[in-house]
Amino acid sequence: MPDCGFLEFGLDEYMSQIRKAAYERKLPFKGVFELTPRCNFNCNMCYVHLKPDEIPSVGRELSAGEWISIAEELQRAGMIELTLTGGEPFVRRDFREIYEAVHDMGFLIQIFSNGYLLDEEMISWLVKRPPRVMRFTLYGASDESYQSVCGIPDGFTRVKRSVELLREAGIPLYLAATVTKENESDLEGIYRYAEQNRLPIIHTSSLINPVRGASADAKSHEIERQLPPTEVIRQIRAQSRGKFPRKPCTDFLKVCGNYRTGFCLTWNGMLQLCAFLSEPAVPVQPGRFMECWEQLLGRLELLRQPEECRSCKYEQYCERCPGLLYAENGGCDRISEGFCRKAEYNYLLYGKPLDN
Repeated sequence: MPDCGFLEFGLDEYMSQIRKAAYERKLPFKGVFELTPRCNFNCNMCYVHLKPDEIPSVGRELSAGEWISIAEELQRAGMIELTLTGGEPFVRRDFREIYEAVHDMGFLIQIFSNGYLLDEEMISWLVKRPPRVMRFTLYGASDESYQSVCGIPDGFTRVKRSVELLREAGIPLYLAATVTKENESDLEGIYRYAEQNRLPIIHTSSLINPVRGASADAKSHEIERQLPPTEVIRQIRAQSRGKFPRKPCTDFLKVCGNYRTGFCLTWNGMLQLCAFLSEPAVPVQPGRFMECWEQLLGRLELLRQPEECRSCKYEQYCERCPGLLYAENGGCDRISEGFCRKAEYNYLLYGKPLDN
């Protein structure tokens, strides 16, 4: 029996061993293909959405042939996990061509979608080559919330139907809720819907500043965080699985789950550490991906975290990473008062001793 086979250790342990080996050898284990900045929604806080007539001023979408050629290089390099996202990936008329090609290469695929465009015919096609998992971003538990956040009058009705179709087809699905001022009051309904349908759900109230030419005023829609009651805090801590405090870390690259093993390839062909870290970035051409990967790693190793982070009392509660620092503060070597307040909030939520 092999020393590191999944028959001996189980699939999770086996994948962990592969990730570790990829990190040590600086090889891509997972990648994100951001297929388009276009979307059928018009969310008022989206960090990436562009209308078709806005795209030429920023770049051009890679063609289906280019995406497939790059995927073939990654297959030869041994990459395992691939995420397809956007914008909304299903708005691409050639999405099926791209998906069928990368699926048949053997990648473990997850698809990020808003769920609106999936219908019976689309699910029938998808079930022939099912992804490992799909993720729907949920913007509310009512059509009214979808109208407020996304400008779509029947959003929840359509997404709810897509969820039903996926469950009937046996395609794994989880939900990610984005909480804004417009749908904050619907958060309880969102979680109730997930529980009723036995769907895993995560949520965030952190909105990302726009990148790659997008222009949404995300921060004007971000809610002000408030600590829940003590009993709720106890429940959150009990369910957090030791999320905080983290081990002390003086190198913010080690906080990043992508460093040395993952990447984001943007819709206009820029290779980045993640969707938010726009610098450094390397333009990719088919046939030269691994060369570009090595260039990116070399540039990333020159990055340094803000000096203030070294002596911050909330360092072990900070969700800093190069991408978030860049998106929030305009550079990954600087911080802002608002960014640091989030670390303080995490300390109060997860670390500060509670009164008995």
